[in-house]
Amino acid sequence: MKRTSKLIIKYLLFGISLGCTFFMVTCLAFSLAGREDILMLICKDFARQSAGAMLVGIAGGGTSVIYQFDRPSSFSKRIIHFCVGMGVFYPVAICLGWIPFYPGNVTLTLLQLLFTCGIFMLIWFCFYLFNRSEAKRINERLRELERDNAGNEKG
Repeated sequence: MKRTSKLIIKYLLFGISLGCTFFMVTCLAFSLAGREDILMLICKDFARQSAGAMLVGIAGGGTSVIYQFDRPSSFSKRIIHFCVGMGVFYPVAICLGWIPFYPGNVTLTLLQLLFTCGIFMLIWFCFYLFNRSEAKRINERLRELERDNAGNEKG
């Protein structure tokens, strides 16, 4: 149980750092693009904006801890991660004005939701590719070590 608690705390902190990093990169992009008007809106509501970024980071990055456990199935893990991530991001993004909300226009709202889901899946896929390449690199290094050990035992 102690290992599980440490793992969860590690992923929560990872999620917070991920949310803060995305928040700062976004602010930097607005600054470089000359959008001080948007930066001023963020600064006026800085506490809520940064707390929202951390909350979304925890939901997206922190819940990836689920991939460290044997159960549930791989597909179920992806669904849980997606639902928690989107279930937190979308309301926070609307509440904080990150994305516009069109309550009277169902078509625009659905298109916006689909677009947001697409971005979420793209980010997830990038992390998936990174982790897959890391696993391949680690496995190759382990194979090299096994070959070295086998060669040393013979000699």
